[in-house]
Amino acid sequence: MTPATRAEPVTPPSTATPTEPVSPPATATARADHLPSTVAPTTAAESASATATARADNRPSTVTPAESAPAPATGRTEPPPTTDRAEPDSATAAPQDAEALRNRRRALLDVPVTAATPAPAIPEVVLGIDLGTTHARVAVFHEGNAKLVPIPGTDSTELPAIVAVDNNDELLVGAAAQVEASRAPRRAASGLKRLLGLRARSPLLRDLSSQLPFSVSPDPRGDAGVEIGERLIAPTLFTAMLLRELKHAAATFVGRKASRVVISAPTHFTDRQRAALREAATLAGLDAQRILTAPAAAALAYGHGRGLARKRVLVVDLGGGGLEVCVVQVTGDDLEIVTTGGDATVGGMDFDARIAEALASDLADQGVPRPQHVMDWGPLRTAAESTKVALSEQEQVDVPLSFGTVPPFTRERVEALTADLAQRVTTVVREVLESNALSPQGLDAVLLVGAQSRSPLVRRRLEESLGVPVRDDVDPSGAVALGTALLGQALLLAEAGKPAASVSEVLSSPIGVAERGGTLRRVLERNTRLPTSKTLVLPVAAPGPLELALFQGPSPLASENEYLGRLHFPVDRPGEVELHFALSVDGVLSLEATLPGAKRKPVSLAAEDLDDAERDALIARSPLAGEPEARPGGLLSGLKKLFGRR
Repeated sequence: MTPATRAEPVTPPSTATPTEPVSPPATATARADHLPSTVAPTTAAESASATATARADNRPSTVTPAESAPAPATGRTEPPPTTDRAEPDSATAAPQDAEALRNRRRALLDVPVTAATPAPAIPEVVLGIDLGTTHARVAVFHEGNAKLVPIPGTDSTELPAIVAVDNNDELLVGAAAQVEASRAPRRAASGLKRLLGLRARSPLLRDLSSQLPFSVSPDPRGDAGVEIGERLIAPTLFTAMLLRELKHAAATFVGRKASRVVISAPTHFTDRQRAALREAATLAGLDAQRILTAPAAAALAYGHGRGLARKRVLVVDLGGGGLEVCVVQVTGDDLEIVTTGGDATVGGMDFDARIAEALASDLADQGVPRPQHVMDWGPLRTAAESTKVALSEQEQVDVPLSFGTVPPFTRERVEALTADLAQRVTTVVREVLESNALSPQGLDAVLLVGAQSRSPLVRRRLEESLGVPVRDDVDPSGAVALGTALLGQALLLAEAGKPAASVSEVLSSPIGVAERGGTLRRVLERNTRLPTSKTLVLPVAAPGPLELALFQGPSPLASENEYLGRLHFPVDRPGEVELHFALSVDGVLSLEATLPGAKRKPVSLAAEDLDDAERDALIARSPLAGEPEARPGGLLSGLKKLFGRR
């Protein structure tokens, strides 16, 4: 046992009286069990005393020759001791020496020891991560407050969500990937979060394909990936790399490792996309305790410490990869989501694309050819983003380009280029309110967060549409990360039996089973309070295999929604099959089945993708009859697409 501090050696006096104070080493008590259990021979009493003291100090039990040598045979008188007390005669010396040794040992054991004060333990933290499309952030509850964590080696709390492949075929993320992107645009890509958990044949991906700054290729499982150089990059791997960087940044900031995390997700994320997010966290060595809807996280950050009572808050999160809208009711640190909505095809990257197109046109007027490859647009998109950010504060800026020159850009021109996108934001917000019979006058606060929320045009249009001012006391970039960190701290408090914040979420998009006519039989409806469960009863007329195709999305047509997977199990006798759907507090889907004459048991989805013919055949074998619906069009189609109304 190594002591925390080493005491100075204590030299025992040659003739200590029983009452003489002894200054033991700091580790005397800890070493007391090393003391000898027998008294040394009386002819070497002082030697034994030195040995006991030395062992108590963990020092070698060596003594000086003068202390250990016995009296000479001639009986010559030794020099007097340092005290004035006379040397006892030989007849009484041995008993007195033994008693002195016992007293010395007793005094040594009785002296209280001041143990070294250990350093205070660093409390456990649960990380809060905002995995944005263009930037990622991590926050922790540290020293009594939720704080954004600086990224090591930078003066920023934002990690660029960009991936690159260097000349050695190694993957890079963050600032290193940005440097590689500026050197070789075709070896880098940003915005991969838009692909996370999507199949290459996803309906959403078809809508996004013209807006993406890269080409999409299917991986062996049929999931969407991005080809960079000679590599096919899976969004799950890219996400895991970002999470690992944020995990390291938090450990550096707090001073201890952390493996538990709360991660934000867009409102439109399906069960499959949330599962991909959890998989990425596992690859990064993180345990995802909760997947929290991003606007709800921002509302939690806003309401923390304000003592609000039943206040209804509208949160508009316009980030780089999409628009998310959420109405929440806040009471103290408790949040209850009322309704959600959004548009995954309108985000800050789409504003950047409009400006980049204008830059390309200006350069073409000067003889600079337009980019021919989709990834060659990278430098123009980067310049467009920096121009957009600068124009949020200024009326006119020069555009930084490493090739060619263009006239200064004005805020007026950018607003003209993006006016329809800003209008789309206000339209979606009004639709979300109206879908739940809410009016702007019933709102107590309006929050506008996300990188694109800094746009003066978006703020102005939103305030004009709602007639309610947008609050400016919320960090538009950091609110989501701070809110996830607050929920992480709440999980720790709840585990300790203490009062803690809570968030009650709803299902953002319906989940159902395909019918034979190609329509979707909804089992779990949008805005269903979580957690929840529901049972679908399927009549079976004859024994045989039973197959079902599960989808999630707002469209009444199964094929226009996200394909979750296939259920397949044999049925031995006719009767009724009960399929039990359950959603956890953060929307994780689990399935169980009760077959005729059998006990209830868990079942799992076969997640491999199917081509069009295979999927059509699977739907045709559905035990649920349904009639094909006329494909809706116009404004009604938009409402159905957004809210899943039949």
